[in-house]
Amino acid sequence: MMQFEYYFIWSNVSLVIFYLFYLLLLRGETFFLFNRVYLLVALCLSMLMPFLDLSWLMVLPKVKLVTSTFTVVEVGKLGNTVGKQLNWLLLVYWIGVALSAIRLFLKIADVRKQIMLPKDGDAFSFWKIKVIDQKLSGLAVINAHENIHVRQLHTLDLLLVEMIGIFFWFNPIVYGYRKSLKFIHEYLADEYACNFAESRKQYAMLLFLQNLNAGPTLANTFYTTSLLELRIKMLQRKKSNRYRLWKYVLCLPLFALVALLCSFNSSGFSSNDHKVDQAASFPGGFEAFSKYLIQTTKKVSDKSGKVSVSFIVETDGTVSNQKVENSLDEASDKEALRVIKLSPKWKPALQNGEKVRSGYQIGINFKADNQLDK
Repeated sequence: MMQFEYYFIWSNVSLVIFYLFYLLLLRGETFFLFNRVYLLVALCLSMLMPFLDLSWLMVLPKVKLVTSTFTVVEVGKLGNTVGKQLNWLLLVYWIGVALSAIRLFLKIADVRKQIMLPKDGDAFSFWKIKVIDQKLSGLAVINAHENIHVRQLHTLDLLLVEMIGIFFWFNPIVYGYRKSLKFIHEYLADEYACNFAESRKQYAMLLFLQNLNAGPTLANTFYTTSLLELRIKMLQRKKSNRYRLWKYVLCLPLFALVALLCSFNSSGFSSNDHKVDQAASFPGGFEAFSKYLIQTTKKVSDKSGKVSVSFIVETDGTVSNQKVENSLDEASDKEALRVIKLSPKWKPALQNGEKVRSGYQIGINFKADNQLDK
């Protein structure tokens, strides 16, 4: 079972890496359609990559399953223990999710209100709906601009970012994606609308002289004060040379690299068994490890059953890449991971006389009585 914390760590890391790549290499190019596709793919891959399992690409020796059955020590009443273990950060997170969802609902309500009750000077579009004051000067140009927003489904881009923003409200990079996509939408629409003006200079003057109402924040609007300067500068910028398209080829190895990083941290070791000359061992042997587990583990649930945890014993003996393979319940899973993470250094595995990383899997049986299974 994929851990909640693991998913959010790696999805956020992916979002940051992909957006930094965009800022450093792609943002200044005039290949607006490519930039739009890149940002949308980056958003989607960041949500999906932590689910990928490419561990079969990395071969590690794997130790056979060892099962330890023991009784955890109950500390006070179960209800009190569970109450103390309440993660306040998780509470803050879900409060943020709720507030972000309400915020999106209000944005949509604002769009609906302005569509139903248009004002003089309105010029915006949402989904397949255009709201344009027919009295505006340069009406043909404005209409062409909004047609591109509608035809290219720019609203879907914004809704995607808004939905991701609900669950990743704490990550400022998400708002960077939203801002960049809005820029690209306007650049695409401006590029097309210029064909309906006498020249780019005349179109830029139209943008500069218009003093329209600000459209809803979730809509694509013809006039936006905050974007005006950048839009005019982009209109005057020389088109990027075709040879600069090589930058987009670099996206492929970048995506592959991030996918491998997510996967290796997810699975920890290969599913293939490879023999080692000497398996990794806990100081004092398995009995000492069982004693360590009994002394360290606390009772956090009233359920009995087994939690299987996999981990890597590194060449220096440290334990890493802990992952629940078979779950009992959330509280028991977290406790099993906590105990494994706190483990003292092991004696690393040996293969051909050299220390090697090795995968290890152990099943911990949580029982309600005070007797160990022999």
